[in-house]
Order: sequence, then structure tokens, then C-alpha cells
Amino acid sequence: MTPPPKVPHLKNNNGSWTYRRRVPERHQATLGFKVWNEPCGKVSYGDAVAMVASLTKKHNRLIQTLDNPEVAAEVRKVTETTNVAPLRDNMMEGLGQVRADPLAMSRGHDVNGNAVLFDEEPYVPWSFAGELVAEVDKHPDPVRRLVRYRTLLETHFGPLVDVPLSLDERDQYDLVKRMLERRIAELDGDPNTISAVSEQAFEFARLKTQVRNKYRRNIQQLIEKTGDIPLTHLTSTKLREFRQAKSSSMKSSSVQSLFTPIKTMMRFAVENEIIETNPMVNVSMPRETRSVDAIKWKPFSPVEAQRIFDAMDRVWGKPLRNLSEDRRKAIWWAVRVQAFTAMRPKEVVVLKPENVTDKWIKVEGSKTKGSDRIIPLHPEIAGFVTFVHNGGFDTFHAQEKDQVQAVRHNFQRLIRDFMDPPILDAQKVLYSWRSTFSNTMRRAGADNDMRRAILGHSLAGSLAHYDDGPEFSLKRKWVRASDPRTIYPDAGEDDDLA
Repeated sequence: MTPPPKVPHLKNNNGSWTYRRRVPERHQATLGFKVWNEPCGKVSYGDAVAMVASLTKKHNRLIQTLDNPEVAAEVRKVTETTNVAPLRDNMMEGLGQVRADPLAMSRGHDVNGNAVLFDEEPYVPWSFAGELVAEVDKHPDPVRRLVRYRTLLETHFGPLVDVPLSLDERDQYDLVKRMLERRIAELDGDPNTISAVSEQAFEFARLKTQVRNKYRRNIQQLIEKTGDIPLTHLTSTKLREFRQAKSSSMKSSSVQSLFTPIKTMMRFAVENEIIETNPMVNVSMPRETRSVDAIKWKPFSPVEAQRIFDAMDRVWGKPLRNLSEDRRKAIWWAVRVQAFTAMRPKEVVVLKPENVTDKWIKVEGSKTKGSDRIIPLHPEIAGFVTFVHNGGFDTFHAQEKDQVQAVRHNFQRLIRDFMDPPILDAQKVLYSWRSTFSNTMRRAGADNDMRRAILGHSLAGSLAHYDDGPEFSLKRKWVRASDPRTIYPDAGEDDDLA
């Protein structure tokens, strides 16, 4: 009798047919086994051949699918999770016993399933989690590391684990937990991290460049505290800890400003279903107890303005050892232009040649919608046109962060250190030139609408949609009539002390 033809993967075990096939080596770790071994049962040879043909076709498709690295990675995660599940369940059962009686369990297990003795001390899972993380870090397989990191997070920092009350222990607890969350985010490829979602929120809000850069710096401070974790991991507790850390060194208004982009990001995330609930709801901001007068920047008096101009010429009017020529001239011009235009410091240093003519300065893309405006050129800064068109502020444009920092720092040193007597009032700073020029226009006779138009504040109400503001000729009249050094005849002694 002729023996039946040999069929691939069909094995005869004493009359019982079996489908037996070796898993390709590249997929053994993914599936968690090396051989498919499925009995066909005591069926006829023909039925066994049909069953094996069907299984072969099925597994061929599976092999082809697993050749896609992204698919294989997801299957591998399921395999590793299944393998670790018994250990996790055992540890979770033990944690339940510990919550009932802290001394009931003197034997725990590490992430590899090995017994760990605790000498009858209360079982504190997070206390040795750092060592286990270091062990998992050594494993070359990223998927296995990811699953074990997740297991450690669930079993050592989950809801069954009591958060330590001691401040020192809480610091250690938070450190290891953040370390685990960061590793999970890096391996799992969660796209909704703090940095990623914040950028989406800023883009949706169509923030202007300067505002966006400031918001990015604020978000970076949050990331330095928590790590660039997925937004789902950014809890109310973490936000309150960040608030508390900043409240110790910042004024209440500064803390509120710091959280503005965080609130923007969270609202965007909830609206787009990136997170289910907004954790900011449970985070209150410190209340500002200072009055408006105590917060706002004070103007320079006419006498102080003249003294500042004299000090500028004396200190910045000649080469300095620790300041390049380009930067020295740029700082001198930046301060002088603010004094005769009421422009914000950032509005000045970003000016380009096309924004400056011998008649006007055009402010674009500034802080708020009402800030875009045209300011007549004051006769006292006529030379500014040549300076800008010769690349005057290019020395600041190469800075990626705060382009005003050099101007702010040198101006602070000028009025605090180089003037005699110095101007020491903490509320008199570089930004004070705006209120100074506003006061100067008021003394000269300009009304509120004129001052608002030159300072770059929008007109309130629906009327703003139909009003272009004062005519250029009128603006030029009041700008030319305004000099912060002018002492008007009716000015009292108090004006010099303002």
C-alpha cells in the first residue's frame, strides 16, 4: 500500500494527527512560545489534512501581519502583560492583606517573582521600587521593560498603596513615581504629553509669537517639576505641588500668570477629549492681597527722566569693556525710543527696517489685538531711523529666549548702581517708561482716547469695530508735545517725587 503523501506540519502520533509547526524565531518572543502544537484528534487522514491546511493558511497570515513592526509591538505588549499578570495579581492580593494588617505580610515579591523578606516590618512597596526600576532598566527588550514599568507603577504606587506622610519619604515616593511615569511615556509613545498638547493648544488659540514664547517658558517650568509626562498623568495633586513650589518664591500675581498657559492647555485637552476631566478645577490660585497702586509700575518724574538721560549718555555713550559696540548702541536706543513712544520693551527690540520711517514707527504682532498701531516719530529720536536700517537690533534677534533681557538688566544697573543718587524704588523699572509717557501726554493736554491709541490699548465696547482711532496728524501733534523731561509750570513738588 502506498503511504500517504507527506503534508507540511502534519504529524502522526500513533494514529492521532497533530498540527505541529515551529514559530519563526523573529516572532517567538512576540507570541510568547516557540511551537504551534494543536491536536487534530482521532480523525481521518483527509480531515486532518484539511484542518492542517486551514491552520497553515491562518498562521501564514499571522506571520505576515507580525512582520509589521508596529503590529508586532502591540502583540508583544499583550504577551508580556499576560506573562506578568500572575505576579501582579499575587502582589495586589498581598497589598490587600497589608491594608488590613500592615504586619500580616512579611514576605513580598520583586518584579521577577522572587521572594523578598521584610523581617516582620510593615510592607512598604514604594520603598524598594527604585531598586526594582534600576533592575528593569538593564533589560535590553523595550517591550518587556514597558510592561514591567507599568506593573511596578500599579503595584507600588496604585490606589492600594498608602502615600507616605513624612515629607522626606514623600519626596522619595514622588521621585520614583515620576521616574516610572517618564519611562512609560518614553517607551509607550503616548503622543499627548504636556509639551505636545500645549503646542496644540497654543496653535488653536492662534497666540502671537511673543506670547507663545512666554507660555512655552511657563510650560517648561511645569515639565521641569513633573517631567514631560502624558497629560492623563498630570493630576490635581501634581499641579498643587507645582503651585506650592512656586508660591514660596513668587508673588501671587506671578503664580497666577504662570498658570495661565496651563489652564489654556487643560481646557483645550478637555474639549478635544484628550482627558476626561480638568484637574485645574481642584487647584485654587493664591489670592492677590496687594492694591493696584502697589502692583503697577510707577512713572519716572521729569527730573528723574532727565537724570536717566544724562546717565545713559555718560555710561552708554562711550565704549564699555564688557559690552560689545553693537549691543551698547542697541541698549541706548532701546531705552530712548521707549521714553519717547511709550512702546513696550518687546515691541521695540523686534522692530525691523520696514517698520520704521522718518515719519512713523509701525508696531505689529504685539501683546494684544489693540496693540498694533502707528506712532509718529518724535523729533528727539530722529536718528533711530538710520540705526534700525543699519541692522541696529540684530544683536538681540539671535537670542532664542528673552530678547529684552540685556536691555532690562543694563537699565536696572544704570538706575540702581551707576546713578548718584540712585533710583531704588522697586516699582520703577524699564517698563515704567510707558506710564511716564502717558503722564507726559496727560500733562501736555492729550485726552484718554489719544493716550490709549498711542499706548496700544483697545477701545472698549462695540464702537471699536467702527473707529480707526485718532488721525495721524493729531497723534503727531501730541507725541511732539510730549517730552518726559518737561516740567510744566503748574506742576507741584509732588510731581517730582511720583
